[in-house]
Amino acid sequence: MPDTSARHVIDDIVAHRAREGLTDKVNRLIDTFAENADSYTAEQAVTVDEVIARLIVDITPEGRISIAERIAGDPKAPRLVIEQLAGDDWAEVASPVLMKSPQLSDETLLKIIDSKGHSHLLAISRRRSIAPEVAQSLVERGNRTVIRTLARNPGVNLSPEARRDLDMRQKARLEELRKAPRKAVEYPAELHREDGEKPVRCRLIDISKTGARLTLAAMARPTGRLVLSFASAAVQRPCEPVWQDGRDIGVRFV
Repeated sequence: MPDTSARHVIDDIVAHRAREGLTDKVNRLIDTFAENADSYTAEQAVTVDEVIARLIVDITPEGRISIAERIAGDPKAPRLVIEQLAGDDWAEVASPVLMKSPQLSDETLLKIIDSKGHSHLLAISRRRSIAPEVAQSLVERGNRTVIRTLARNPGVNLSPEARRDLDMRQKARLEELRKAPRKAVEYPAELHREDGEKPVRCRLIDISKTGARLTLAAMARPTGRLVLSFASAAVQRPCEPVWQDGRDIGVRFV
């Protein structure tokens, strides 16, 4: 069984089934885990790790962000917790761990590259050391920002084939931009829903004839037919979301 201090926190959470203050309680569990990491048996370590990983599911995105930022670079942080945070759908949660954690295996990184969006890939491309297989996968799936970051990272180990692919991706992206050039802007806007719910505040990042990229002011998942309204201007564009990475979202005009 886990040590008595960890067991006390676990029993307290289970007994009260309280979500208020859960982030603080989980932080206490993580600290207890780190303090006792050298004395745990393998079974004890897995038990506490699994409990914390289950509890994190019920924590708000903001709470998960604070935990991820605090333990991202800790080599004694619970491994399952690190992997869970690294695979979080919210890029703001996953990014600190993907960039800094020494506990993430290449296998785990490859799974995240295959299943998550470009914000997750960008965080991985900023790691101090990137194995050839991981780099190759980033080259194949990354967008322009990922490719550029990867090319500038001195810690990346690129095979000759991956370097050639990277150069080809950069050229292809330039050709794409020539066909549908995007204009970089910084402008406040709102996304209005058809159901009449409160609009989602956002900021326009870039725009083209066919769509736009936005950053949401708060965490939300706008879906379906939307109307993009530009602040301080009588301009409205019907649109629909085509991708989302955390608070970054791409819309297509319809």
